[in-house]
Amino acid sequence: MRKNLLGPAMRAAATLALFAGLLAPMVNTARADSVSNTVQALDASVQDLRIAGNWEKDGRKGVYRILVARTAAPKPTARLFVQWIATGVDGSLRVERSIEIAELAELKLDISDFVAESDPDGLSVFVEVVDPSQDTDQSYELFVDDDGTYRFGPASN
Repeated sequence: MRKNLLGPAMRAAATLALFAGLLAPMVNTARADSVSNTVQALDASVQDLRIAGNWEKDGRKGVYRILVARTAAPKPTARLFVQWIATGVDGSLRVERSIEIAELAELKLDISDFVAESDPDGLSVFVEVVDPSQDTDQSYELFVDDDGTYRFGPASN
């Protein structure tokens, strides 16, 4: 007959220590900061995110942020978004405006690259796209005015 070397109190303490060790990773995850939680929750289809310059209007200022989301298809297509990120007097940041360039989504093209410049009137974005059904390259221009209106079409050069 085998003799139990641990008394009831020691078994309880050992069991509690085991559960505490198993639960520690979950407790640490629950304490993560809001930025970490937001990044973790970002949809996996968002595959490119860039700051594209500064804006200022009516005493507010901030940066433009451009996001590209792609489908998970074997031949992906892209969606293009422009956001105005405002900087508060206290240094806080918030999304002031967000637009989608719906015409690009309708074309069912993928974005291979883009270059953006900002000026006092808005944002200029030159977009290189690939037609996934034909494997052909094309160039488009996007001009975003500071009021959120935009023009999108084939590049003129």
